[in-house]
Order: sequence, then structure tokens, then C-alpha cells
Amino acid sequence: MKYVLIAISAMALTNCNTMIGIGRDTKQGFDWCSRKIQESQNGGGGGGQYDNAPVY
Repeated sequence: MKYVLIAISAMALTNCNTMIGIGRDTKQGFDWCSRKIQESQNGGGGGGQYDNAPVY
């Protein structure tokens, strides 16, 4: 019964914008980390400007 509830919950989340939002947030986080690593390797690394929230 527990596995059925987990499966139903997972299917419900994939049918709405939740999964799209999680994917976009993950991609933004990866891009931000990559940019910070590159800045630190290039001698940068000060307080940069913050990215605006994505427009949907």
C-alpha cells in the first residue's frame, strides 16, 4: 500500500509544473556553481550581481 501511495504521488508531481520548476532550479543552480568556480579560477570572486528570477 505504501508503494502505491508513493507511485501516485510521483505521478501527480510529474503532471504539473512542479517537475518543470525543479528542473529549472537545478539547472540554474548548476550554472551558478559553474560560473562561481570559473570566476575563482580566473582570479575573480568578488560580490557579483545576483541573477533575476526566471520569467516563465
